Amino acid sequence: MSKIAVIFGTRPELIKLSPVVNALRQRIGDDAISTYSTGQHRELLAQAQLCLDTPIDVNFDVMTHAQSTSDVLAKTVTLLEAEFTQKRPELVVVQGDTMTAFAGAMASFLNKIPLVHVEAGLRTLDQENPWPEEGLRQMIARVTTLHLAPTPAARANLMREGIPSEKIHVVGNPGIDKLVALRNAPKSPAKEKSSLTKGRTKLVLITMHRREAFDGGLDHFCDELQKTLRMHSNCMFIWPLHPNPAVRDVVRKHFSDDEEFPNLCLTEPFPYEEMISVLPLADLVISDSGGMQEEAPYCGVPIIVVRDITERPEIIELGLGHIAGSRALDLSEHVSGFLDTPLDPNAIVTWQKLQGQGRSSVQIAELLAKLVS
Repeated sequence: MSKIAVIFGTRPELIKLSPVVNALRQRIGDDAISTYSTGQHRELLAQAQLCLDTPIDVNFDVMTHAQSTSDVLAKTVTLLEAEFTQKRPELVVVQGDTMTAFAGAMASFLNKIPLVHVEAGLRTLDQENPWPEEGLRQMIARVTTLHLAPTPAARANLMREGIPSEKIHVVGNPGIDKLVALRNAPKSPAKEKSSLTKGRTKLVLITMHRREAFDGGLDHFCDELQKTLRMHSNCMFIWPLHPNPAVRDVVRKHFSDDEEFPNLCLTEPFPYEEMISVLPLADLVISDSGGMQEEAPYCGVPIIVVRDITERPEIIELGLGHIAGSRALDLSEHVSGFLDTPLDPNAIVTWQKLQGQGRSSVQIAELLAKLVS
């Protein structure tokens, strides 16, 4: 019977939990860990699994066409409760603020199993931004036994909410562990920037997927991006499109004519390993992704955050990013500002230290091993 159950269902969760799973297996043995996938994001999760080398012991595969968040919650809690009744673990581990993480937390709570929350304490304090993630992570905190905060600022957020300091550990970001490992691993020759820019001088990488953008925000972003493409013809903009039809339909509506914007390349989602190889080549990232807010500055690449608020304020304070708002007003001016001004190397190093410099998962494994020894 496994001592620790690790639950994930989306690509970001797998990216951040796979190094933890591997470190735990080295620390306390393969048989002590069971991994559960909800399959909340089937295609992207399967794509990431190819390079992350994390076997899935149980796959619930809850994803259905046009599923609601409440469907994911109900199915996952029911399935996990059946698993925990049969094979009761000593600890349950969830990561972040997804519906999968919330369902795992509820199943753990209802079965009176101690809960470990990786990436605890991120906050915007605005329940609508991001929705539903801000509400989910605050509710997860109420039933968590051990809070693993990525930064001192996240720890401070938890303490302001009344979480006892002895239940919080600052451990950095295990997602960065995989980025560091992939960058340091022997590999085939790196991509040439020139093969991506196609004769242009700068490379800008775009990712967009959040629900807040669906209510007209993505349309506004595309309008601003059109202006930016025209004003920055020396830049190649690469946009790997999220598989969500709600994203693709809007983007294709605005960029149906490939010849009108020759400096925009719309592609399929990059496999995780390829994204990590392309990211350091970029001169700028434009994104609404939380993970990209961590990874781009870590690689020394500035980021324009297409949100109204961020739960990672350190990147703004360090000058590594800028919040453009969910409608990305004046996007072209923000692009010019970052392309014309290099980042402070000391700020990049500070952010790398805050993220754990690739050693977060080992620290987490040591903490959890003590709880089940």
